Amino acid sequence: MNSVRLFRHRTSGAPLYLCFVILDTEHILIRQAREKAGFSQTEMAEELGVGRTSYIAFETGRTKLYNKLVGKMSAQLGISPEELLFGRRPEESLLRDESAMEEWRRDIVDKYERRLTRLQEHLDSANRIIACQDAHIQTLNRSNQYLLEQLGKGPK
Repeated sequence: MNSVRLFRHRTSGAPLYLCFVILDTEHILIRQAREKAGFSQTEMAEELGVGRTSYIAFETGRTKLYNKLVGKMSAQLGISPEELLFGRRPEESLLRDESAMEEWRRDIVDKYERRLTRLQEHLDSANRIIACQDAHIQTLNRSNQYLLEQLGKGPK
């Protein structure tokens, strides 16, 4: 899941800045492994000895995992650290079958191209918001200059 959050000023409601939260494959795999093992986020955090918000930050990609936690998490979920971070390896038979291996490669490439497309869409959206904010700032600057001129304090 990718999301774009536009924060606003508390009183005026004016947009302040843009923040992207982009879940990469690593974090999606962690969530899927936790759900498959039947743990809630709270239960998983307790098992790992971290706070719930800290665990959620790991799972959502706001905080990077560290080695010790990867080992504890994978042991708790009953999978290898490699499987936790990279997903399942293809079956040995798939590795020997050239056409199946090529299809597997195409699927991976397609997945990353779709992800790249989504990221490009987010970037384009952010650039449009920035352009709008720039126009808004220029308008406010012109208004301020006009008001200062009217007060006799600005350049004429």
